[in-house]
Order: sequence, then structure tokens, then C-alpha cells
Amino acid sequence: MHYEPLRPHRMYGIPDRYEFTHGDCSVCVYDFDTLQFVKEIPVGTHPDCHATSGDGEWLYIACFEGLYCIRQSTLTVEKVLDTGRIYATNVLPDGQTMLVHDCMGGVLVIDDICRMDRIRVRCRTQVLPERVYRREIGGKGNFIDDRYYLCAGWRSAKLFLFDGADHFSVKTFMDSDPLLDGGDDLVLSADKRKAYIACHQRDARAHVAVVDVENRQILQTIPTGTGTCGLTMTCDERYVIASNDHDDSISVIDTQTDRVVNTPCARAGFDALGIIGYIQGISCGRDDSIYVYGCKGNGALVRFTDICCGSHYEISTAAQLRRAP
Repeated sequence: MHYEPLRPHRMYGIPDRYEFTHGDCSVCVYDFDTLQFVKEIPVGTHPDCHATSGDGEWLYIACFEGLYCIRQSTLTVEKVLDTGRIYATNVLPDGQTMLVHDCMGGVLVIDDICRMDRIRVRCRTQVLPERVYRREIGGKGNFIDDRYYLCAGWRSAKLFLFDGADHFSVKTFMDSDPLLDGGDDLVLSADKRKAYIACHQRDARAHVAVVDVENRQILQTIPTGTGTCGLTMTCDERYVIASNDHDDSISVIDTQTDRVVNTPCARAGFDALGIIGYIQGISCGRDDSIYVYGCKGNGALVRFTDICCGSHYEISTAAQLRRAP
């Protein structure tokens, strides 16, 4: 089972109750099985990445006012942890610790994330030398093993390695390379020999860079779509799935050939519902269904199925649910 830092409970066999999207200042809750809208929960401004706890009880969403902690059994905000302006959430395999990326090029370590009476910021590491607002690193990294966490560098075009045995101190894993520019989400192959990095391009077709982890060199780039940011993997880690934010599509990459084998697109469904861009965030369910979400208005949830050879999807909003063959 692939370890997903945004949905760690799935690896532990804990079933999903809900899936989530975000709007301008809220989290929208959907029934996981039916995709029916359940509730809209007010949170802070600029909500971005959201993650669940290892036990599946908590939802965390990064906002400019801090880390909002929502209890899933009641769908209420129980605590707002003072972290400063943050945008990315990554839960560690212990299910109790989180790495949160802030808007000043730093990473915070959060302890005891399942205990609202004990949750706290343990430490902060400045990753980028210049502490400049909105100069961040990539959103979601992944784990080479129980000790090391590998993350992309966004516009620094680098890769960074965090050492969990040394208070998550950071070193440069790969120096700046134009092919790593816009590096956002990162996943690792099943054997941990290859890293896949979603490289977002503002005005051009994006790509996924494939890196040889042992030799620290780029093996190739795989063309994807426009605005590629999010990455996840199927449960057996055979396929990497990239979300193409401005195409309303996903690219399915076979890790055995490192080629795109399918590009399902939900644009027609978005147009029919009157939704104007764009999809953001991506995770994989235990049946290999792929969930992405729109983040305009109060958000829209998209579920792709039969991803390797089909183009089936469903889109759910607070107002309606639409299915496509």
C-alpha cells in the first residue's frame, strides 16, 4: 500500500468517511462513497493542503491564520494551532507527527497531532536562505525510509533532504537545475530508486521529472499537461498520477516504462456545471480511484475511476452531482 502523507489512515486500513475540498475560506465535506455534499465548515483565509491523522479522526487544513484541526466525528473545528502562514501538510508514517511548510521558505515539525491538549510546534527549519514571503518549497514530499524525507524546491529548482533522526535538519539533495523548476509534489517508486517530481510551468506544458535517487541525477522528463502540481500513486505503486491543474485532467504514468498511458479529463463536466477551473490536490483511494478537487467558490470534488484505460469521472458540488461515462 502506497504511503500518502495527505491520507495516512488508508495505509493502516482505516476506512474513509469523507472526502474534502476547500473554497475561499472554508472546507467542504462530501460523503466518500456517494460523493453527496455533507457540510461546509468555515476556516481561515487561503486554505490550501489538507491531511488526515493516522487514526482517521482528524482533518488538518493549512490556512494563513494557522493549522485548523477538525474532528471528523463531529465535523467541527476543535483547535487552531498558531503556525503563521502555512500552505502544505505532510503527516509522517508514525501518524502522530506532521511536517508543515510555511510561506517563508521554512518547515515546522508538529508533534502530538492527535491530541488537541498536547499538539505543539516542536521546531522550525529555514530551508531557503532568504526568508522572503511566498518563496516556498514544494508542497508534498515523501519518505525514502523511516528516517529521510525528500522534498522538491518549487522555484529554487532544487531537491531537499530532511533527516528525521536529527530534528529534521535539512541538506540540499540536488542543486538547482532548470528541469526541476516549479517542483511541487514528489513521490517515490516502490523500490525507492526513482523520485518523480511534478514541475509546474506557469505558461507552458509542464512535466514530471524522474530522478535517480542513488546517483542524484535527472533520468528524463515526462510531458504531462498545463499547470501540473499534484502527484500521487496507485496502491501498488505501479502508476504515478499527476493532476494537471489548468487542464482539468490527470496524467497516468506507468513507472515500468515512464510513459503517460492515459489522460482522463473532466473539462466537459466542469463546463456543464459552470465551474471555471481549476483542480488542485490529489489522492488515491484504496480501490485506486483518484480524487482531485476544484478550489473556486466552495470547491468541487472529482473522482476518476478506471484510470489506466478509461475516462470515467464524477463531479460533486454543494449544489449537484454529475457523472460522465
